[in-house]
Amino acid sequence: MRRLCRHYDCKSVGPFGERKVLEFLVHLKADCELKDPTVNQALCAMRALFRDHLGRKWKCWNDIKFHREQLLPNIISREEMTTLLGSIREGRFRALFTLMHHCGLRLSECTQLKPGHIDGKRRVVRVNGKGGKLREVPISDELLVRLRRYWNAHQNREWLFPGVGRGWTPKRCSQAQAMHRSDHPISNSSVQNALKAVVLSLGWEARGGRRPITCHTLRHCYATYLLEASVSIRLVSQYLGHASLRPTLTYLHLTEVSESKARAVLGCLPGLSE
Repeated sequence: MRRLCRHYDCKSVGPFGERKVLEFLVHLKADCELKDPTVNQALCAMRALFRDHLGRKWKCWNDIKFHREQLLPNIISREEMTTLLGSIREGRFRALFTLMHHCGLRLSECTQLKPGHIDGKRRVVRVNGKGGKLREVPISDELLVRLRRYWNAHQNREWLFPGVGRGWTPKRCSQAQAMHRSDHPISNSSVQNALKAVVLSLGWEARGGRRPITCHTLRHCYATYLLEASVSIRLVSQYLGHASLRPTLTYLHLTEVSESKARAVLGCLPGLSE
């Protein structure tokens, strides 16, 4: 709103009418060359002030819409995923990232897990997902063994991935002892920074201007790899905790198997024989 006032050299928004607001949005889009999401933020701010607080029910509020650019999820190949997970040296992060990838978990879903959420008999992980929605995700026998070995190292009764705290130093106690005594889970920022460090050590950030690899990349790869293995899209959607199939359908654009099948079908279409 300050930017709007500076643009018209006014100290108050009182005299502004619908036309001036529209002209300012055009200025942001055409002259300042801002992208649609940024212009949409300006629109939301002005709508909140003029419509919701000042009661100016202009027609433009219903007519103007900016569409966000829908980017395909960022994924890496299976070989790169093997290299990434194999490059993680610290045991707690290796266990966490492996679980995140093998179960397609969001970062917060993973850090908030408790030992009781792992059902070893039924081979599932009980996840408290976005919006408090509960779901169960299957887990392999190999990963179950690894998680048990990891938990036995610290045996924290409250958290599967406990934090060690800022005050922890090797001189006072071992990392396992600090994790055993911890009353809080590992922080999201600690996990994100650990992944960034691994990616930087591999020199992947500078390759061809590729989009950054984040914790959510592990989840994207999980969905894509399952679909390539012909797992039902309805099951994949259920494992990811999606409310509908629509967000899961995005991953179909990324599967190499789907593309190869499409090429095979296209090659058999009529009109290609000489």
